[in-house]
Amino acid sequence: MKRTVTWTVFLIVGLFGVVVKGGPYREAGVCSYIGPGHKATTPSDANGVINPIFRGWADAVVSYEPAPDVGYEWSNPYMALGASYSNTSPSDYMFDVVSLGDLYQADINAGMPPGRITLSFTETIRDQNGYDFVVFENSFYFDENQYFCELGYVEVSSDGVNFARFPSVSLTGGRVGAYGMIDITNVYNLAGKHINSGDEFTGTPFDLSEITNEPNVAAGLVDLNNILYVRIVDIPGSGDFRDNARKLVDPCTWPNWGYYDTNHPIYDAWVTYDSGGFDLEAIGVLRPQQYGGDINLDGIVDYEDLDIFADCWLSHFGQDNYLARCDLAKPKDLIVNFKDFAAFAKDWRKVEQWRGN
Repeated sequence: MKRTVTWTVFLIVGLFGVVVKGGPYREAGVCSYIGPGHKATTPSDANGVINPIFRGWADAVVSYEPAPDVGYEWSNPYMALGASYSNTSPSDYMFDVVSLGDLYQADINAGMPPGRITLSFTETIRDQNGYDFVVFENSFYFDENQYFCELGYVEVSSDGVNFARFPSVSLTGGRVGAYGMIDITNVYNLAGKHINSGDEFTGTPFDLSEITNEPNVAAGLVDLNNILYVRIVDIPGSGDFRDNARKLVDPCTWPNWGYYDTNHPIYDAWVTYDSGGFDLEAIGVLRPQQYGGDINLDGIVDYEDLDIFADCWLSHFGQDNYLARCDLAKPKDLIVNFKDFAAFAKDWRKVEQWRGN
């Protein structure tokens, strides 16, 4: 009886709609630490442990090529190795990063490349069910959907020579100034959009299935089941660098998607100094997700996931309340409807093996 009531509530809530302010990209970050009940916590929590959804972390620096003028205390690339916030004491979290540096306008005009870093992995990253790896920066919260973020492109490789870049979207309308804020729900597939400080420790997840059609993947130069290298490339937030929105969505497939007919300039806090540009904290490798209905990634398909699903009911990509993780039916059609609900119901009360008790 309780389950029947729940489905009824879900339909009522969904059919009348729930409007969430902000842009179309509301995917939550993946938390690095959990406490009792598999609830997100902080590294300083005595009862907290590394989230068991992770099966490995970057363990070697291949190259570190920062932009000029990175402060000495922010220039140690080995800070990005190992588990999230594993290289410093709880009182010094902010120092557990390596900065890629920022470019001034004169540098950009002269064609100077942005800072970048390449890390390698013993634990192979594979294209498995759900997200495949997570990139942690040190962004912080300011107000509802307003965050201090320094963004970066993400690229992957099997041999350390040939790389494939994730297609990304940035719908921020203009420059935000040095240490300005952006609405992260307008950003997709750029590392650094999720909060990893204060009382919220999360990273930006990436799904290798989204680069299946990238040229080096299609040519067999990048094997999505044998990713051993991840490269982060800083994006100076001046608007001189662009996203890859045209690769992500065909603008002709829906009337309201006209803003995907071009690649957009990317804006974030710019220019930043000393610890300028993208600050890499860690890169974690995820375990496969057996049950897509576990929308919040806590390892069990339950009422919390149902609430999220109901919020997205009958939404399509580009709407404020659409969430890609609720588009469960295969192949994805960018609409949350009864096919997705059937997939969710099939997973109801299932528990991921990695969750344990």
